[in-house]
Amino acid sequence: MTHAELSGERNVSSVSHFVLLGFSDLPNLQGFLFGLFSSIYLVILAGNGLIIIITRLDPALHRPMYFFLANFSALEICYVSITVPRILFNLWTQKRTISRLGCATQLCFFLMLGTTECFLLAVMSYDRYVAICNPLHYPLVMNPKKCAQLAVGSWLAAVPAQIGQTCQIFSLRFCDSDQINHFFCDIPPIFQLACGDTSANELSVYVVAMVAIAVPFILVLASYTRIISTILRLPTARGRAKAFPTCSSHLLVVLLFYGSAVVTYFRPKSSHMPGTDKLLSLFYTIVIPVFNPLIYTLRNRDVIAAVRKLLLKTYDMTHAELSGERNVSSVSHFILLGFSDLPNLQGCLFGVFSTIYLVILVGNGLIIIITRLDPTLHKPMYFFLANFSALEICYVSVTLPRILFNLWTQKRTISRLGCATQLCFFLILGSTECFLLAVMSYDRYVAICNPLHYPLVMNPKKCAQLAVGSWLAAVPAQIGQTCQIFSLRFCDSNQIKHFFCDIPPIFQLACGDTSANELSVYVVAMVAIAVPFILVLASYTKIISTILRLPTARGRAKAFSTCSSHLLVVTLFFGSGIITYFRPKSSHSPSTDKLLSLFYTIVTPVFNPLIYTLRNRDVIAAVRKLLLKT
Repeated sequence: MTHAELSGERNVSSVSHFVLLGFSDLPNLQGFLFGLFSSIYLVILAGNGLIIIITRLDPALHRPMYFFLANFSALEICYVSITVPRILFNLWTQKRTISRLGCATQLCFFLMLGTTECFLLAVMSYDRYVAICNPLHYPLVMNPKKCAQLAVGSWLAAVPAQIGQTCQIFSLRFCDSDQINHFFCDIPPIFQLACGDTSANELSVYVVAMVAIAVPFILVLASYTRIISTILRLPTARGRAKAFPTCSSHLLVVLLFYGSAVVTYFRPKSSHMPGTDKLLSLFYTIVIPVFNPLIYTLRNRDVIAAVRKLLLKTYDMTHAELSGERNVSSVSHFILLGFSDLPNLQGCLFGVFSTIYLVILVGNGLIIIITRLDPTLHKPMYFFLANFSALEICYVSVTLPRILFNLWTQKRTISRLGCATQLCFFLILGSTECFLLAVMSYDRYVAICNPLHYPLVMNPKKCAQLAVGSWLAAVPAQIGQTCQIFSLRFCDSNQIKHFFCDIPPIFQLACGDTSANELSVYVVAMVAIAVPFILVLASYTKIISTILRLPTARGRAKAFSTCSSHLLVVTLFFGSGIITYFRPKSSHSPSTDKLLSLFYTIVTPVFNPLIYTLRNRDVIAAVRKLLLKT
């Protein structure tokens, strides 16, 4: 942020960026707010994601009501992802500028998804109206085609109007200030920056709002008027009690969403205050999406039953599951044999893995903390190192807690869904590690081979884009690959000779020809592992070439020290990964696979903090400063 940005005094031609003030008036709470919003975001993703999964997997929930609920949960994830990641970025980096295009894009998606929520709530009200007021016609009226049309219509209905409204808002002249006193780009604070008369623009916004908010709200009111009237006319108290719970959850969500939105946007202009606006916006943009999964799970018997079925599946085990002899239709569980061939070492292994897990959490957590707190480490290299440490924590948390659970309880079963989920996250985070190591190699390449251009090339925006790209790049491919693997038929055994759900031991359980599936896996692996590895090799070829051309030994030693830690981590991770997955199939054996997997899933993450702290002077100095501060 420059002095010009802070002052905000610039003419219309130079307003190409805005400054989101957000929570800058709470300087001492930035770290706390980052932790709070991170936790809320994870809860929203997990809660709404769980609803999507159970409505997809449980046949009892294959009904219109839950089809719309799955759409609503997907919408909530998209809705909060428009604002919360930007809030977290601002809190983490303390860089509050957003480009004019970025601000317009955020506002456009916020308006479109907010309007979609209004329409979808109206559609869900209509669904409940038909179910309660016309139960005999319900299967005919709410057929799959009609449900799909209503869902698609809800998602797309507001797109043209809100794109037009966004263009109209950002065609205004902004000449007084570029400081948006809000945590995201919303209409009222943007209008406050405009110069000249904005009454015509505000009228246009209210007209669109009346269509996008008021009309669906009227439809909701009309539906619930008929629903309540019908429920009250039911002859028995039991019938009324049975009918009302099917719509009470939805009615509560409607009241929360519309209540906060109407108070925020339709109250008198004179009563608008930045603090109040931010508080109300927090409520309907972040707080309500947290409560929605709780409301729909805690107040809906079918959803509660489906969640309970999902959570308790692991423990509901028969003798046939223990023996592993079952046909394809009954393979709903797998048995992770893990270290069951070492019965006398179960307690010792539990202690060893518990200690390793704590070391990984503490070591990588320490790196995240010092790179955040020490100003000397506010550089691209350490920004990526903090991301890498966070990734390592997530990566080991996919496998180690399950290993510890199996060793402690001696219950080795895992549901098919649990196994698929573990494999999916393992593949996504493994691919993320490959991409992030390639990005870190590129960072070292620019720093050593083009030092004068380094601040320009590796600017904060570019670093954030590279980090986010590394985390998200492999998600679609690995989700697709997981679905493809678990669509196979398993009919010989359900015993996985491994300590977690990995691809080779799962393929060994499949019956029939899996060569096409294995080819697909290798193609994805070539993209997710081999391509980043080639980029790493190319970067280090140029780096080593540049270092060797330096005129002095001192210069070469200094340059090499900045990348030696990363090079060692790359060698450990890619070396063990390539040996595990790319060696000949004939050389695979369960014990060797487990040993190699232990190395790159658990041992390497233990050494990473040690490598980066013991071989990096800046990190050593930061750790020493942190430990001696008191």
